[in-house]
Amino acid sequence: MSSENTINALHQWCKKTCPGVDATIWQGKNGTYQWNRGRDSLTGMINGVVRKLAGIAATGRQIWVVAGSFKIDPDGTITRFTGIPKKEQAIISRMGQIAHQASLTVKESEYDITTI
Repeated sequence: MSSENTINALHQWCKKTCPGVDATIWQGKNGTYQWNRGRDSLTGMINGVVRKLAGIAATGRQIWVVAGSFKIDPDGTITRFTGIPKKEQAIISRMGQIAHQASLTVKESEYDITTI
């Protein structure tokens, strides 16, 4: 599904914004955020929770608080993602959709009669 490709594009984007850190963490305009995937719907929609780094405990443990949520439609479009600007959401969605189209092209060429 295209939503899975958008998740992969999101991982790449997070790695680009915060190199060397977990692929679910990024540095936003108002702080450091982390996303966690929730349950997927039967239609292929992906949703989850977004947390913001609130501080570091005396023990050194990071303290994360819920900041919002995210939703990715089955077609790969990000319809809501707390902490990521709309412009970046559109870019990530498009990256996922392009990857999905590329995977379909590869699958179609596998069944091309000239390759048999």
